[in-house]
Amino acid sequence: MFEHIRIRREGRVWSVMTVLVAIAAAGCGESTVAPPLEEVILPGSITVATETSGFMKDDGYELLVDGVSAGTIGPNDELTLQELDPATYELALGDVADNCEVEAVSVEVAPAGTAATTLSVVCAHAEPQAYTLRFNRARPNLDDGVITECPFGLCPTEEEWDLHVYYNSQTDPHSVIRQNLTTGVEIAHVAGATLASLTEADVTGATFTGEWVADPFDNDRVILVRTDLGSVYALGDPVEDESAQTLTFNAALVATAPAQAAAP
Repeated sequence: MFEHIRIRREGRVWSVMTVLVAIAAAGCGESTVAPPLEEVILPGSITVATETSGFMKDDGYELLVDGVSAGTIGPNDELTLQELDPATYELALGDVADNCEVEAVSVEVAPAGTAATTLSVVCAHAEPQAYTLRFNRARPNLDDGVITECPFGLCPTEEEWDLHVYYNSQTDPHSVIRQNLTTGVEIAHVAGATLASLTEADVTGATFTGEWVADPFDNDRVILVRTDLGSVYALGDPVEDESAQTLTFNAALVATAPAQAAAP
């Protein structure tokens, strides 16, 4: 969607009409001196585009020109600022989500010219949280970080956790992530990826299942867990300690639950 916004700086800008009025006044005997025609300055414009990539992308920003609001702009949008005095302007974005970063840009506007620039916003996944879980017993709720202890693998409730680590003696490594089938938690494996290399396309293109997946949790794999609340967490960087019967891994929020439509 294209929009047009006019911004003028305070300053001395001679127009053709100003020159003609000054010349007419001089012809009537007044002492006014007309400015030379080379001082006529025509305004220019800037076409601004936004590009947003990454995880949990923002839904819009405030466009700032020299620190002053010029209205709103979408995450992947374009608009034109018109009637700008020839000068150098700094363009930046406000109202940017905490997980997103963008650098301001300087744009020079020439008389009667149109400059173009792009503000690129990159959004990261949430800071990873480390978990160390005993095989079959410690069962975390990823949405609140609370761990339910299940002695001998028997839990007092099936409603308060998302996953556990199953020990499979037939695989190497032995750790297998199993989701809570009772609450409808889903899982997807992204082979050949790590938390550091994971992309938004890996998450949006993943195939989630409500069935257990038997593949072990190795270092060349990210496991995605969609909780019963709809948020998606990426599990990576696994370290298995067979002697202690534990698995340590990092879990990072990569997608939030879809907004629920308001009731009529």
